[in-house]
Formats: sequence, structure tokens, C-alpha cells
Amino acid sequence: MDTQQIMRTSLKLAGFRTVPADSEIHVKGRRIRKALVAIDVGVAELLLARDLGCDAVIAHHPAGGRARLDGYKVFLRHIDQLREAGVPEKVAREAIRPKLRVLELQHHPDNYDQTPTAAKRLRIPLVSIHSPCDEIGRKMTLSALKGLDENSTVRDVASRIGRFPEYRKAVSKIEVRLGSSKSKAGKIAISHAAYTNGGYEIAKTYFQNGVGTLSYIHIAEADLTRLANEPSGNLIVLGHIASDWLGINRLLRELEKKGVEPTTTTDLN
Repeated sequence: MDTQQIMRTSLKLAGFRTVPADSEIHVKGRRIRKALVAIDVGVAELLLARDLGCDAVIAHHPAGGRARLDGYKVFLRHIDQLREAGVPEKVAREAIRPKLRVLELQHHPDNYDQTPTAAKRLRIPLVSIHSPCDEIGRKMTLSALKGLDENSTVRDVASRIGRFPEYRKAVSKIEVRLGSSKSKAGKIAISHAAYTNGGYEIAKTYFQNGVGTLSYIHIAEADLTRLANEPSGNLIVLGHIASDWLGINRLLRELEKKGVEPTTTTDLN
């Protein structure tokens, strides 16, 4: 395979038509038979790939380039997910505005060039595939919840998701951060695959518009504290690393069918 085919495979599995802002082919490559795959890739991972005899490196989080600088624009996907949950578009757009601005300011000074340039010097093809893998995982999570209804408990929701091997093996376990595992789930929303978690504003908006149980893969303490100090629903936090590997591993199984041997930096596969 080549880097273009690897990217296209991820887009097909995710149901995307175009490469999102947080994903990029940094260094092109052909005849890829063995790839190092890691959530975070820097110069150390490039050197590890060379030592292991890999033909390319696949990063999950943007390893540099435009994906690192402009990837935050994928946060706009929260609008579509909020609308799917019944939130009016105007309300959804207002909910994403504060954190979108923070993300832009946060990434503007990033060292976007170091890792891609190192990959070029080392002649190692490098690809970042972020939200396609996250969307693959989100779809798998939604499929796992089929058959549950508003009378199911929060524990039922967490248990269904926890059946995936990635969550069973993970050291960081699924946690009910707000509400109770014994509570009725009510309307369920899976808020994943939109660059990063929606924080306080987006969670509050879900709860104010009829969602009883919300799933994030991580949340900051400040956001959680604000939510806990006002009327809220149930918040399940799945764990960052296991959630990332859920979608990555599905992509890797497809790449294996196409002749690419993945070497991963985790045992969550």
C-alpha cells in the first residue's frame, strides 16, 4: 500500500468523503508493508520505527503540519452531533464558540514543523489519522448500544461499551463522573470524534435539551466541577487511550487485510 491508500481506507471506514482538518499525509510513501502505529508521534517514535524496520509511521494525534495547526476546526462537528440530539442549530453554534476560540489560541504557537521535517530527513513516510479513527470508534460505540432504551440504566450503557477488548484491558476504567450508575439513562448521546471533548458548555447544552446520559472520552476537572455545581444529567467518561485505540484497531485490521503489518506502541489491541 501507499500513504494515500492508507488514508483512503480510514476515510471509507469512517464514512468521510474528504480528509478532515486534523488528518494529513506529511511524508508520502509507497510499498508500505510494515508500519509503526502510535497515538502520539515525535522524533523518538520515528527513530523507533527505523530501528524496527518499519516502512512508515501512522500517528493518531496530529504529528505536525496543517493538521496540528488547523485540526481544531474539526471541533465544529459538535454542531452536527448536538443537532442529532435535538439541539437547535443556533444553540449548538453558541455552545461550541468559547472552546473553539481557546483551541485556536492553544494551537497557533505549536511547533508544527519539527516531526514532519524529521520524518523527511529520515526518509520515513508519515501520516496522521485522527478524527477518522475517532469516528470509526464512535460508530462502533453506537452500534454496541443498540437495543437499550430510556429505561435502561447508566450501568447498562457503561457495561455495553465496556465489552470491547480495549476497555477491558485498559488501566484507566470507564467512570460515571456525574450522576449514578443506578439511574435511568434517559436519552443517550455519544459525544466523540469532534477533535476533543466539548467541555462544560457542550455538556450543559446536551443536558438542557433532554439528554439524560452523555458520554465523553475525557473531561477537565474545572469543567466537571462546574457541571457538578448545577443541575445536570449523567456523564460517563470512557477513558482517552482505550477510546482512541478502539477506532485505530479497527483500521489496523483492515490494513492487515491489505498487506500492511502494524507494529503498535500499546498492548490494547
